[in-house]
Amino acid sequence: MSSPDAPQPSSFAESSAAERELHPTERRPRLWPWLVLAAMIAALIAVRTFAPPPAEPDGNGRRHPAVGKEITQVSLQPLTGGGPVILEADLVGKVTAINFWATWCGPCKMEFPELIELEEDFRSRRDFQFLSVSCSGPDDVEQLRQVTAAFLRQQRAEFRTLHDPGFQTQLALAAAASLDGFAYPTTVVIDRQGVIRGLWVGYAPGDERRVRAAIESALRNEPLPAAATPR
Repeated sequence: MSSPDAPQPSSFAESSAAERELHPTERRPRLWPWLVLAAMIAALIAVRTFAPPPAEPDGNGRRHPAVGKEITQVSLQPLTGGGPVILEADLVGKVTAINFWATWCGPCKMEFPELIELEEDFRSRRDFQFLSVSCSGPDDVEQLRQVTAAFLRQQRAEFRTLHDPGFQTQLALAAAASLDGFAYPTTVVIDRQGVIRGLWVGYAPGDERRVRAAIESALRNEPLPAAATPR
């Protein structure tokens, strides 16, 4: 017979032991798969940011036949966001990127987030300007302003836009660059002397990096290739 003073088994302890048998202790998740994933993401970001852009296809971008030609006529009117009229004289002394686009244009919609990022990255440069030209179609400027403003809100874009009355600037660019018509989107990078540094007709993934490279080259005053001297 057990002594009344002897400690009695705890029913709580017995219950806990039984529960541990039925429900083994959960293993803590391993950290190394997450560390590997984070390293892979960081590597992809570094490649996108610092790796040189893919080779430029012949006949487009910085290999377009228009590279080296001068822009002689620009006439762009403010549409959203206010600001002044832009004429050819306003290109002198600044590196300029002009993007012609339309709200109904599928490739323009694909490209637009990249242009938002590009404009934000160069916004602080006083020797650079980004000109976004809405070419969405309505002849009525107020209608064009409304559809453009709605598109900008959807894209969360903060830069101002312009329009091209009578397609004057597009026609002048097409003539200077010997273009067979005009397509959207079209992006042109112009150096401080009004010389074309790159002309992208349409959009292909990777073009945003090529446009950025052309802007940076012009900002550094790098000379044009011998085959693309001003003419």
